[in-house]
This record gives sequence, structure tokens and C-alpha cells, in this order.
Amino acid sequence: MKYLSLLVFAMMVAQGYAQNIDQDKLLRMRDSLDNLLMISPTASAILVKKKELEIFSFNSFLSSSQFNDKQGNNSNLLGKSILFNSLLQLNYGLSRNRRFNVGLDVSYRAYRYDPDKNATLFSVFESNPDNVRSVAYVGPRVRIQPFNKLKNFTYQSYAWIPVAKSTRQASLGTSRVNWGNTFFYYRYFNNKIGLFAQANFTLAFPTDNSGENATTEFYMPLSLSLSFVATRKDIFFGSLSYSWVNYDFSKFTEGADSDFSQYGIGYQRIFSRRFFASINYTGTLFARNSGMYSGFNVGIRYLY
Repeated sequence: MKYLSLLVFAMMVAQGYAQNIDQDKLLRMRDSLDNLLMISPTASAILVKKKELEIFSFNSFLSSSQFNDKQGNNSNLLGKSILFNSLLQLNYGLSRNRRFNVGLDVSYRAYRYDPDKNATLFSVFESNPDNVRSVAYVGPRVRIQPFNKLKNFTYQSYAWIPVAKSTRQASLGTSRVNWGNTFFYYRYFNNKIGLFAQANFTLAFPTDNSGENATTEFYMPLSLSLSFVATRKDIFFGSLSYSWVNYDFSKFTEGADSDFSQYGIGYQRIFSRRFFASINYTGTLFARNSGMYSGFNVGIRYLY
């Protein structure tokens, strides 16, 4: 909970400093700027105009040769876990004032456990019976701006339905129906510095493929990103996140079954007002009952 408190405190400080900025002036720039300056390292967070379509692809290449127990101690993993996640988001605008969007999410996942700790990230794509790959989830999403006077706050709700074969669902850990709710908030301090906050609350409900005694799981990732606009086309950003996991939501008050904190350092290139891409490195600061994952992430966004 220490990291949760730090995130909340940082948002309060940001709110105080931002009072001195002419927010009305900044919000008048919103249509032409926020699609470019909003930094979300892991997913789309923007609202598009009516009849405008956003295509966003986020691809994560992660590996871990260390697994920590629930006390945070190294449990001496013998090999290496390699994970590839790809999220494709389609986002379509339905309202003229950019307050209501609908969309579709498609999630692809690949996993490999290699006894060789020197295995490369791309070995997860090799033709190997130990590798498991599949489209994992497909589901609808809505994204809205709930408060007309708070234009820098956005909410979205989505449902991810498992679509992989039952045997692959077990290997990839994707057998549950996910219902997620995400809150996005951003602030421009000036024309160079911006703050982006994201909080997600997800319930994962078991299906017939989850096992006889499967329980409802709960995930709560929180993140803060600070961006620096170096030029009109170059943005650098850093992020800090904390994730809380319960494998049985009914025991939420007993504390997390697993938690970890990660950092990220990245760069976003604006090629045009419709096309931009980002790349960032992710590392783990601490982990309990989880792997110490690190790796690279690549995001591509195009607006029709």
C-alpha cells in the first residue's frame, strides 16, 4: 500500500501545481494536442472524434530468470520465462464532442519456459512443442468522458472473453472472463511537461475451463507517467506502476496474493497528426509471488 499512497500523493501535488496554469486555454488546444501529448505506455487512452477510427497496437516482449516468493525472496528459478503480449485496440467515435467511443480489443499471447537462462526473447516464436501461442481474448469496450467540465478525465469499461482452445487457456492463464474498468487522468503543466495517471480494476470470472475450484480473481494496476515534449515530434517519458493481485477476490481484505512494481523509460515519435509510434524499456523494482520481468514494449497508433 506504500506505493499506492505515493501515487495518490503525486496526483494531489500535480493538481495543486496545475491550478496556476490557464486550463481553459490548454483545453481549447485539446482537439489538436491531446492525441499527441497523452502518454499511456500500455494502452490507448484517447477519445476520437465522430466517425474517426483509431487503430492502436501495443506489443510487449518480456522475460524473467528470477521468480520471487511471497516474501520477495529469490526462489532460484532454474530457467527463463519468456512472455509476449500483443493488444490490438480499435476505437470509433460516436459523438461530435468526443465524449463517447466504442471499440474492440483483441489480445494475443505467447509463452515459453526455457531451461536455458540465455535464451533470447524471440525464441518464444520458434517452432517448439513447449511454446504456447494463441489469440487469447476478444471483447467489446466503451470509453467516455463522464463529466463535461472535467475534460481531462476519461473512463472506460471492457469485457475480455477467452477464445483460445481449452488446453492453451490453461497454459497461458487466460481461461477467465475479464471485466475491467479503467480511469484515465492527465494534466498539462505547460507546453513541455505533462502528467498522465491510470487506475484499472479488473475482475476475472472463472469459466468451465478454469478448473473445478476456480475462484474470481482481482487485478489492480496503477500507474503514473511523466512526459517531456522535446520537440514538436519527439516526446520522452518515464513511468512508475504498482500492481496488486488477488487470486480469490473474496479474500481481498487479507492483502495481496501477489504484487509488484515496475518502471519504464520511453520515447514517442510523432510522424504526423495521424500516425505515431513509441518504444520503452520496462524493468521490475520488486516482486512478491511474481517474476522479475523486464523487456521492451512497442506501440503504434494510427487515426483514420
